[in-house]
Amino acid sequence: MPAGRYTRPPIAEAVIECRFGSAVSQAALARFVRNTAREYPANEQTYEISAQFRVLPTAQEPEVRPEQKFSGYKLTGRDQADLVILGLDRIATIRLAPYCGWDNFVEIAKRNYEILRKVSGYRRLVRVATRYINRLDIPIGDAPVIRTEDYLLVEPQIPPIIPKINFFSTNFVGTVPEIEGQVIVNAGTIPSPLIDHTSLLLDIDLFKEQNLPRKEQEIWDLLATLRRQKNVVFEAFITDRARKLFDRA
Repeated sequence: MPAGRYTRPPIAEAVIECRFGSAVSQAALARFVRNTAREYPANEQTYEISAQFRVLPTAQEPEVRPEQKFSGYKLTGRDQADLVILGLDRIATIRLAPYCGWDNFVEIAKRNYEILRKVSGYRRLVRVATRYINRLDIPIGDAPVIRTEDYLLVEPQIPPIIPKINFFSTNFVGTVPEIEGQVIVNAGTIPSPLIDHTSLLLDIDLFKEQNLPRKEQEIWDLLATLRRQKNVVFEAFITDRARKLFDRA
Protein backbone atom coordinates (compact mmCIF):
# COMPACT_ATOMS: atom_id res chain seq x y z
CA MET A 1 0.00 0.00 0.00
CA PRO A 2 1.49 3.36 -0.93
CA ALA A 3 2.25 5.51 2.07
CA GLY A 4 4.61 8.24 3.05
CA ARG A 5 5.17 11.69 4.41
CA TYR A 6 3.37 14.40 2.48
CA THR A 7 4.75 17.87 1.89
CA ARG A 8 1.19 19.23 1.75
CA PRO A 9 -0.84 17.05 4.12
CA PRO A 10 -4.60 17.64 3.84
CA ILE A 11 -5.07 17.88 7.61
CA ALA A 12 -7.51 20.64 8.51
CA GLU A 13 -7.74 19.70 12.19
CA ALA A 14 -5.93 17.24 14.46
CA VAL A 15 -7.15 16.25 17.93
CA ILE A 16 -5.71 14.27 20.84
CA GLU A 17 -8.35 13.66 23.51
CA CYS A 18 -8.30 11.98 26.92
CA ARG A 19 -11.52 11.37 28.84
CA PHE A 20 -11.66 10.57 32.54
CA GLY A 21 -13.86 8.37 34.68
CA SER A 22 -14.35 11.06 37.33
CA ALA A 23 -15.02 14.77 37.11
CA VAL A 24 -12.37 17.45 37.40
CA SER A 25 -13.39 20.35 39.64
CA GLN A 26 -14.10 23.77 38.19
CA ALA A 27 -11.40 25.18 40.49
CA ALA A 28 -8.81 22.79 39.03
CA LEU A 29 -9.78 23.76 35.49
CA ALA A 30 -9.40 27.42 36.42
CA ARG A 31 -5.89 26.70 37.74
CA PHE A 32 -5.03 25.03 34.43
CA VAL A 33 -6.19 28.17 32.60
CA ARG A 34 -3.98 30.38 34.78
CA ASN A 35 -0.97 28.07 34.46
CA THR A 36 -1.17 28.02 30.64
CA ALA A 37 -2.00 31.69 30.07
CA ARG A 38 1.30 32.32 28.31
CA GLU A 39 0.70 29.59 25.71
CA TYR A 40 -3.07 30.22 25.50
CA PRO A 41 -3.71 33.91 26.20
CA ALA A 42 -7.36 33.80 25.10
CA ASN A 43 -9.90 31.76 27.02
CA GLU A 44 -13.64 31.55 27.33
CA GLN A 45 -15.94 29.53 29.52
CA THR A 46 -18.31 27.11 27.83
CA TYR A 47 -21.80 26.18 28.97
CA GLU A 48 -24.46 23.61 28.28
CA ILE A 49 -27.80 25.28 27.62
CA SER A 50 -31.08 23.51 28.32
CA ALA A 51 -34.67 24.57 28.84
CA GLN A 52 -37.58 23.23 30.84
CA PHE A 53 -41.12 23.71 29.58
CA ARG A 54 -43.94 23.85 32.09
CA VAL A 55 -47.56 24.03 31.00
CA LEU A 56 -49.84 25.75 33.51
CA PRO A 57 -53.60 25.14 33.38
CA THR A 58 -54.46 28.86 33.35
CA ALA A 59 -51.60 30.05 31.17
CA GLN A 60 -51.95 30.84 27.49
CA GLU A 61 -48.34 29.87 26.76
CA PRO A 62 -46.03 27.34 28.44
CA GLU A 63 -43.56 28.64 31.00
CA VAL A 64 -39.95 28.32 29.79
CA ARG A 65 -37.14 28.03 32.29
CA PRO A 66 -33.73 28.22 30.59
CA GLU A 67 -30.83 26.65 32.44
CA GLN A 68 -27.14 27.26 31.94
CA LYS A 69 -24.55 24.82 33.28
CA PHE A 70 -20.79 25.33 33.26
CA SER A 71 -19.09 22.72 31.07
CA GLY A 72 -15.47 23.88 30.77
CA TYR A 73 -13.15 26.19 28.85
CA LYS A 74 -11.98 26.82 25.32
CA LEU A 75 -8.39 28.08 25.18
CA THR A 76 -6.79 29.63 22.10
CA GLY A 77 -3.09 30.04 21.38
CA ARG A 78 -1.37 33.11 20.00
CA ASP A 79 -1.45 31.91 16.40
CA GLN A 80 -5.15 30.95 16.61
CA ALA A 81 -4.26 27.43 15.40
CA ASP A 82 -3.49 25.81 18.78
CA LEU A 83 -6.54 25.13 20.94
CA VAL A 84 -7.43 23.30 24.12
CA ILE A 85 -10.93 22.15 25.00
CA LEU A 86 -11.26 21.52 28.74
CA GLY A 87 -14.30 19.70 30.04
CA LEU A 88 -15.25 18.40 33.45
CA ASP A 89 -14.29 14.92 32.27
CA ARG A 90 -11.86 15.51 29.39
CA ILE A 91 -9.01 17.43 27.83
CA ALA A 92 -8.54 17.79 24.08
CA THR A 93 -5.48 19.34 22.45
CA ILE A 94 -6.25 20.61 18.94
CA ARG A 95 -4.12 21.82 16.07
CA LEU A 96 -5.69 23.54 13.07
CA ALA A 97 -3.96 23.89 9.70
CA PRO A 98 -1.12 24.24 9.04
CA TYR A 99 -0.30 20.96 10.77
CA CYS A 100 3.23 20.96 12.17
CA GLY A 101 3.82 17.22 12.45
CA TRP A 102 3.10 14.52 15.01
CA ASP A 103 6.23 15.02 17.15
CA ASN A 104 5.46 18.66 17.83
CA PHE A 105 1.74 18.03 18.26
CA VAL A 106 2.06 15.17 20.75
CA GLU A 107 4.58 17.12 22.84
CA ILE A 108 2.04 19.93 23.24
CA ALA A 109 -0.65 17.41 24.19
CA LYS A 110 1.70 15.77 26.69
CA ARG A 111 2.51 19.12 28.32
CA ASN A 112 -1.18 19.99 28.62
CA TYR A 113 -2.02 16.60 30.10
CA GLU A 114 0.76 16.84 32.68
CA ILE A 115 -0.32 20.33 33.76
CA LEU A 116 -3.90 19.15 34.21
CA ARG A 117 -2.77 16.14 36.20
CA LYS A 118 -0.71 18.34 38.53
CA VAL A 119 -3.64 20.65 39.32
CA SER A 120 -6.36 17.97 39.50
CA GLY A 121 -4.64 14.78 40.62
CA TYR A 122 -4.80 11.35 39.02
CA ARG A 123 -7.89 10.49 36.97
CA ARG A 124 -8.62 7.06 35.53
CA LEU A 125 -8.86 7.15 31.75
CA VAL A 126 -12.01 5.86 30.04
CA ARG A 127 -11.26 6.95 26.47
CA VAL A 128 -8.12 7.85 24.51
CA ALA A 129 -8.51 9.11 20.94
CA THR A 130 -6.82 10.68 17.96
CA ARG A 131 -8.99 12.42 15.40
CA TYR A 132 -7.84 13.81 12.06
CA ILE A 133 -10.16 15.85 9.86
CA ASN A 134 -8.78 15.90 6.31
CA ARG A 135 -9.95 18.19 3.51
CA LEU A 136 -9.04 17.20 -0.02
CA ASP A 137 -9.07 20.28 -2.25
CA ILE A 138 -9.45 19.26 -5.90
CA PRO A 139 -8.96 21.82 -8.69
CA ILE A 140 -11.87 21.76 -11.10
CA GLY A 141 -9.87 22.84 -14.14
CA ASP A 142 -11.47 21.74 -17.39
CA ALA A 143 -13.00 18.56 -15.90
CA PRO A 144 -16.78 18.63 -16.42
CA VAL A 145 -17.35 16.30 -13.43
CA ILE A 146 -15.27 15.50 -10.36
CA ARG A 147 -15.90 11.88 -9.40
CA THR A 148 -15.59 11.14 -5.69
CA GLU A 149 -14.38 7.61 -6.33
CA ASP A 150 -11.34 8.96 -8.21
CA TYR A 151 -10.03 10.32 -4.89
CA LEU A 152 -11.76 8.42 -2.07
CA LEU A 153 -12.66 4.76 -2.00
CA VAL A 154 -16.19 5.76 -1.04
CA GLU A 155 -18.64 5.76 -3.90
CA PRO A 156 -22.17 7.11 -3.37
CA GLN A 157 -24.75 4.84 -4.96
CA ILE A 158 -27.89 6.57 -6.18
CA PRO A 159 -30.86 5.38 -8.24
CA PRO A 160 -31.07 6.41 -11.92
CA ILE A 161 -34.02 8.68 -11.17
CA ILE A 162 -31.49 11.15 -9.68
CA PRO A 163 -28.99 11.88 -12.47
CA LYS A 164 -26.66 14.01 -10.35
CA ILE A 165 -25.94 14.67 -6.68
CA ASN A 166 -24.47 17.95 -5.52
CA PHE A 167 -23.44 16.85 -2.03
CA PHE A 168 -23.33 13.61 -0.09
CA SER A 169 -22.22 12.40 3.34
CA THR A 170 -21.60 8.94 4.76
CA ASN A 171 -20.69 7.69 8.23
CA PHE A 172 -19.74 4.37 9.74
CA VAL A 173 -18.30 2.91 12.95
CA GLY A 174 -15.99 -0.08 12.74
CA THR A 175 -13.78 -2.14 15.03
CA VAL A 176 -9.99 -2.04 14.84
CA PRO A 177 -8.68 -5.35 16.22
CA GLU A 178 -5.04 -4.19 16.17
CA ILE A 179 -5.73 -1.77 19.03
CA GLU A 180 -8.86 -3.33 20.55
CA GLY A 181 -10.58 -0.10 19.63
CA GLN A 182 -12.96 1.49 17.18
CA VAL A 183 -12.92 3.98 14.35
CA ILE A 184 -15.55 6.46 13.21
CA VAL A 185 -15.18 7.60 9.61
CA ASN A 186 -17.10 10.47 8.06
CA ALA A 187 -16.66 11.11 4.36
CA GLY A 188 -18.39 13.24 1.77
CA THR A 189 -18.44 16.50 -0.10
CA ILE A 190 -18.13 19.86 1.63
CA PRO A 191 -18.18 23.45 0.39
CA SER A 192 -14.71 24.41 -0.78
CA PRO A 193 -13.06 27.53 0.65
CA LEU A 194 -10.95 27.78 -2.52
CA ILE A 195 -12.00 29.31 -5.82
CA ASP A 196 -12.39 26.83 -8.70
CA HIS A 197 -12.05 23.83 -6.39
CA THR A 198 -14.29 21.15 -5.01
CA SER A 199 -13.52 19.65 -1.59
CA LEU A 200 -13.95 16.22 -0.03
CA LEU A 201 -14.00 15.39 3.68
CA LEU A 202 -12.27 12.40 5.25
CA ASP A 203 -12.73 12.56 9.02
CA ILE A 204 -11.08 9.71 10.98
CA ASP A 205 -11.73 9.35 14.73
CA LEU A 206 -9.76 6.41 16.16
CA PHE A 207 -10.31 5.59 19.84
CA LYS A 208 -9.86 3.01 22.56
CA GLU A 209 -12.11 2.62 25.62
CA GLN A 210 -11.03 -0.67 27.20
CA ASN A 211 -7.80 -1.93 28.79
CA LEU A 212 -6.42 1.58 28.95
CA PRO A 213 -2.99 2.30 30.46
CA ARG A 214 -2.46 3.87 33.86
CA LYS A 215 1.16 5.01 33.53
CA GLU A 216 1.81 8.21 31.61
CA GLN A 217 4.45 6.80 29.28
CA GLU A 218 2.08 3.99 28.33
CA ILE A 219 -0.54 6.60 27.43
CA TRP A 220 1.81 8.23 24.92
CA ASP A 221 2.87 4.85 23.57
CA LEU A 222 -0.81 4.07 23.00
CA LEU A 223 -1.39 7.40 21.25
CA ALA A 224 1.58 6.73 18.96
CA THR A 225 -0.02 3.39 18.09
CA LEU A 226 -3.37 5.07 17.43
CA ARG A 227 -1.67 7.58 15.17
CA ARG A 228 0.07 4.85 13.17
CA GLN A 229 -3.20 2.96 12.79
CA LYS A 230 -4.93 6.19 11.75
CA ASN A 231 -2.40 6.48 8.95
CA VAL A 232 -3.23 2.94 7.85
CA VAL A 233 -6.95 3.82 7.72
CA PHE A 234 -6.24 7.07 5.85
CA GLU A 235 -4.11 5.36 3.22
CA ALA A 236 -6.73 2.65 2.78
CA PHE A 237 -9.37 5.25 1.88
CA ILE A 238 -7.48 7.38 -0.63
CA THR A 239 -6.39 6.76 -4.22
CA ASP A 240 -3.14 7.51 -6.04
CA ARG A 241 -4.81 10.50 -7.66
CA ALA A 242 -5.51 11.89 -4.19
CA ARG A 243 -1.92 11.27 -3.15
CA LYS A 244 -0.71 13.44 -6.02
CA LEU A 245 -2.66 16.31 -4.46
CA PHE A 246 -0.56 16.05 -1.31
CA ASP A 247 2.77 16.11 -3.19
CA ARG A 248 4.22 13.07 -1.49
CA ALA A 249 7.93 13.48 -0.69
